[in-house]
Amino acid sequence: MTANSKLKIFLKYALIVIILMLLGGAGMFGLAKHRQHTYYTAKRAMVISHTIHEEKNSNNNFNSDDQQMMDTYSKIVEDPIIAKTARYYLPAKLNKRYSAEELSNMIDTQTSQQSLILTIRTKAANKETAVRVTNAMSKAMKKELPTIQPGAGQVRLLSPATKGEAEKVTVPHAKKYVAVGLALGGMIGLIICFVDETWSRLI
Repeated sequence: MTANSKLKIFLKYALIVIILMLLGGAGMFGLAKHRQHTYYTAKRAMVISHTIHEEKNSNNNFNSDDQQMMDTYSKIVEDPIIAKTARYYLPAKLNKRYSAEELSNMIDTQTSQQSLILTIRTKAANKETAVRVTNAMSKAMKKELPTIQPGAGQVRLLSPATKGEAEKVTVPHAKKYVAVGLALGGMIGLIICFVDETWSRLI
């Protein structure tokens, strides 16, 4: 086989791989756009702890106990009983639109080891709803925790969630889909080239 023939074969295979990569990338880009949706998140943090005064007048190490209770507090926030109270802090239009169970499903919480801070995060279709629900759930937690968990630390709410701090999130990420499409297209192209080359030699 001459050098010119080898070059033609190489260019043919390279073209096959490139075309399949482009087709794979374009196909996955279209799929990502079809599945893509946007939502907004809003967050508010709170500190749950006993005061220094309480700790000095007790033999208990409240700071350590409060840290161990953070996972429990996190589960309490996500319970519909908190959402039921939160509905009273929402504007009438949102109160009517969402049930307590739906509000509970809109939020998740975050805690850190060796920390007394609990963060509530809400996902919603728009900024206003995300912010309103986050602040309402935070207020409800402050009101209901002493009743649900007697002896729990005080809830001190930090800065309220605002529209300016709400984050816009679009998923799935088109770039990741395109990268996967390019890789799949390239792999399929290489397999086709390998099969074609092997078959040519056998013949």
